[in-house]
Amino acid sequence: MINQKNRQDYVQLAIEAHYEDVYRFCRYFTGNATDSYDITQEVFLRYMKYMDSRGHKNLRAYLIMIARNLCCDYFRKQSIQHENIVSFEMLEDTGRDEHSSNFRTIADCDREFYLRELLQSIPQEQREVVILRVHDELKFHEIAKITGCSLSTTKSRFRLGIANIRKKIGGDYA
Repeated sequence: MINQKNRQDYVQLAIEAHYEDVYRFCRYFTGNATDSYDITQEVFLRYMKYMDSRGHKNLRAYLIMIARNLCCDYFRKQSIQHENIVSFEMLEDTGRDEHSSNFRTIADCDREFYLRELLQSIPQEQREVVILRVHDELKFHEIAKITGCSLSTTKSRFRLGIANIRKKIGGDYA
């Protein structure tokens, strides 16, 4: 059992090391900045609440697994068909650099918006695997554990997701 002081230290270290990764995953997954902040806060609250329950070989993967589950709950609660989301909020947020208040170039904004639009256009199961693999650089076996799928299903979803994105950009390489 971890005492209260150590618990706070562990949570603070986890936040410092993984907050941006968890938030970025939620942001890409939901397409909504405000709700992503809320979900990210809930991830760390849950981590603090259940940190005694089991050891974690890969804390980042564990936190993203919590985030994924909370994002799925978010969509169930909102009853949103998130395959077709492209919100005005995404347009507003794409102009700012995440690490400063400076505006990036129009070309950077266009690329980011286009990438988000492409990700939102593929099925949710494929999207989450593509985000976890490409953006979060997780291994397939870690993604399989997070999503609760077999390794072969995870790899298949990744291939299909990439193939769908390539079709949409006109480069059918599959």
